[in-house]
Amino acid sequence: MIHLVCPNPAIDRTLLVDNFGESLPNRPYEVKEFLGGKGFNVAYAIGFEEPNIPFCVHTIAGGRNGEYLEELAKANNVPVVFTKIESNTRVCNIIMDTKNHLTYPIYENSFELNEALLMEYTDALKKAVEPGDYIVFSGSLMKGMPSNYIADFIEEFREKRVKIFVDTSGDALRQAYQEKPYAIKINDEEILDIFPDVKLDTFESYIALLASDAAAEIPVFIITLGEKGIVAKINDQIFAVKAKEVKAKNPIACGDFFLGGLVKNLALGETPEKTLKMAISYSTANVLSWYPELDKQAIDEIYHSLSITQY
Repeated sequence: MIHLVCPNPAIDRTLLVDNFGESLPNRPYEVKEFLGGKGFNVAYAIGFEEPNIPFCVHTIAGGRNGEYLEELAKANNVPVVFTKIESNTRVCNIIMDTKNHLTYPIYENSFELNEALLMEYTDALKKAVEPGDYIVFSGSLMKGMPSNYIADFIEEFREKRVKIFVDTSGDALRQAYQEKPYAIKINDEEILDIFPDVKLDTFESYIALLASDAAAEIPVFIITLGEKGIVAKINDQIFAVKAKEVKAKNPIACGDFFLGGLVKNLALGETPEKTLKMAISYSTANVLSWYPELDKQAIDEIYHSLSITQY
């Protein structure tokens, strides 16, 4: 079972506008609503195509919007464990100016995560985890979560062989790294949170870092480098994957779709090569749509165009 940590969900409304204008009525020509929050984005990628693998999103929701979030989850066959609250779940609007290729994310503030609510949510999550399961932390910690929140999970579940994926930044990343999780997936800026004094100015310098003792105790270590592709260590094998340049429409959820493809294919026992190519295919396919959605044909075309090198 893959457990996706998503305490701060949203209903994401994507509005397509032709030439977004200042001080004018802007009428979208198309609107779609999605399960929002990074954990739900990861879930979409995991459940996108067969073969299927069991997964579950653990979230906190309430009010009329929380009820609607639950309806969306059922309609999209996304298994969810809800911690219920009275506060109304937020709505986030993403305005896509399709003429000028500009994105305007407008995100509502969240509810207050107090100590009692965090304990209730955390206890429910921990009780659901079985030996050998996966736990995925994606994005920054929610306000109200201590910086050692992920690190404590790694320490507590180590003996139960629970594989923990970490995609975060700042102090939470530094503390998680010290506990040696199963997997870290970060970008070329977040890597400096762990190694502020390491000079990473060439492609080869990233390869050298992954081959060093600094990454030796972490089985899966991924660094995304934007247009340059990715470098990755999976079980002592080091790879670089490069994609062809594409004209991006939608930047929303790309990293989450990458993470979903990565987690799923590792859990399925696929080869490192296929795992990495599927992950980057999901990420790249997403930018080709105005919405955070995937298209099977686009994924297949991207997959076969990728170049992968083992070091």
